[in-house]
Formats: sequence, structure tokens, C-alpha cells
Amino acid sequence: MPVADVSVARAGGFHVLTAWGKSFAQWWLSGLRGAVPPHWLEWADGEGTPTVTVWRDGDCVACRMASPTGPVETRIPLQHFGAAALEKWLAEQGVTRQQAIVEPLVSRDLFFLRELNVPRAAFGALPNILEQEILRRTPFQLSEIWHAATIAGEEANGVVAMCHWIVRRDRAEAALSELGLTSRDVDCLAVGGADGGSVPVITFRAKSEEDPPWALRAVRLLAAAALGTVLLGLIVFEWSQASVAGQIETALVEARRGAQSGRDGIDPAARLFAMKAEVGVLGVWDELSRILPDHTFLTETRLADGKVTLSGFSADAARLVRIIDQSPMFSGATLAAAITPDANERKDRFSITFKLRGARAVRSPGSPRGSS
Repeated sequence: MPVADVSVARAGGFHVLTAWGKSFAQWWLSGLRGAVPPHWLEWADGEGTPTVTVWRDGDCVACRMASPTGPVETRIPLQHFGAAALEKWLAEQGVTRQQAIVEPLVSRDLFFLRELNVPRAAFGALPNILEQEILRRTPFQLSEIWHAATIAGEEANGVVAMCHWIVRRDRAEAALSELGLTSRDVDCLAVGGADGGSVPVITFRAKSEEDPPWALRAVRLLAAAALGTVLLGLIVFEWSQASVAGQIETALVEARRGAQSGRDGIDPAARLFAMKAEVGVLGVWDELSRILPDHTFLTETRLADGKVTLSGFSADAARLVRIIDQSPMFSGATLAAAITPDANERKDRFSITFKLRGARAVRSPGSPRGSS
């Protein structure tokens, strides 16, 4: 029978915060299982938590460890068996005591068994319900017993049939002492199942519920992915900074060479004019938007070989030639065609050509100023 999510009821009951945290963790893990592809789960469950069942077999104590690789069984003489002998056998199998779940088989006759019908919606308050059942319907005191509940049947109309297992602590400790163990040495108490296996009924430390191996693998993978992402980000950042530093160093080297060329007799003005010659369409547009009056708008702009041709309409087209020629970026402004009035726009149509000062200087850096 599957075990319900109920731990051993100690004196004082359960803390609400602990129960809420456990419920949230199980809800999150169940949602993660539903979202993860099945073949990923098969890989993550590759190493399940081994379960060790211990029971008395005549003058020996039998130990069977169930694991994904198959069951392993041994028998140890009763007088030599104990917690130390169990840990030694587990170490021989490559498993530590903390990695295994130890469940000794005890007789069903030690338990007082009651049947309950519990609504599924009340599972969150199940520990309190069980405590009240003990105090009101049994002669036991909570400090004298261990108890837990297991699901006994299918759910019907939101109600689940459950078995309430109750055992006196002194009787359970006596049964464990016959195996050379105490309650501190085991994780749960189990009874024999109908199929010959074991059914855990009283859980002391639910390792497999709280820390499933696939969940630990998922956490480790997420941590490794986060660390890898951070390292990759640092590498990309360093590479980009190194590229910027290389570009700056190259620019400094070129600047030093330019200064050396000036000392070697090369006209620095020619180099400056060459730099100005690299002014593109955006630079020309920026300068035109700065110097042209608001009553002027352009219909066509052409830039080729350092020569610019403008066409458009203006309320004072004759004055545009002087305005353009006064710009530090342009020179040689002339009318490419006669100024004609336009009846539709009620402005003068014009066409003006001019040159970029840098382009003219590059073609003839040593020529007199104003020559073409």
C-alpha cells in the first residue's frame, strides 16, 4: 500500500511552517516532474535511493537491499548483528548509511489498526485529525506511541480510505532490540505485504520523499548551468573589452604616426582636409538643416565626388547662394539654373551646386585657397 505523507507524530505535534514547506516542496517537485521530458526523468532516476529491509530469519538477521541494479541479500548471525554490522555491510556494497533507507520488518500483531475515511481536501490537516482520533477514541497517550496513516483504497467522491497504524513505543523498541537495533538506527517501521514485500507504515525520516536523487541531480545541473552562464558572460565581456582596447591602441598608433609625419615635413593641414573629406550624407544633411532658413525646403539632393546639387523652393532663393558659401563645410556655391517663381508653391524654384571644402583640399592640398 502506498504511504500517505504523514510522519511520526511526536509529542507537541507538527509545526505549521514545516508542514507548509514540505507541501510546497512536494508540489513544486511534482510540477517539475510533469514538465520534464520522460527520457530526462529516466536518466535522473538512474540512481535511486537504496532501500534496505531487515528481518529476523531464525538465528540470523536477513538484509535485502533493493536498488536499480537489482536486489542484494545477505544473512548475518543474530549475535553479531547491530548498527555497526549493518553499516559495514552497506559499505561493502558501496553505500553509506546516510544514503540508504533502513526499514525493519515487525509483526502486524504489534499494531493497533483503525480504518478512517478522510476527505482529500483535509489531507493538509491530517496530523491534527489523527491526534484527535487517538485522544478521543483510543486509550493511548501521544507520548506513549508512534502512529501514522497509509492509504488503503481508491479515492471515491473526494474521500480516501486510510488505515491508522498505532504501536506502543516500548513494544516497537523491544522488537527492534531483538534485531540489535534501536529507533535511532532505522528510518521507518514496515510490515509484510500481501505480495511478499514490505510496506512501510511508520516513517521516522522520509529521505526518499524529502530529497529524491533526481531532484538533487536537477539542482546540481541548474547550479552548473548558472555557473557556466556567468563564466561565459565574463569571457564575452573580457573579449569585448579587449577588442575595444585594441581599437583604441590602433588609433593611438595612427595618431603618433600622423604627428611624426608632421615633424617629417608632411603638411598636417592636408591630413586634416583628408579627414574632412570623409564627411558623408548625414554630415551634409546636418549642416544644411542648420544653415538653411525655415522658409526653404528641398525636393532633391545629390552628392557625388565631393559635389552637392540641391533643388527645392524658397521664399528668398537668391540669398541661399551666399548662405551656403558662408558655411565652413561648403564652398563654390553657384546657381545651376535660373530662379523661377512657382505659382502653386508661391515660392521661387532654385537649383544650386557647391563643393565640400575637404574634398577640394584633398584633391589639391598644396594649391592656393579658393582654387578648384
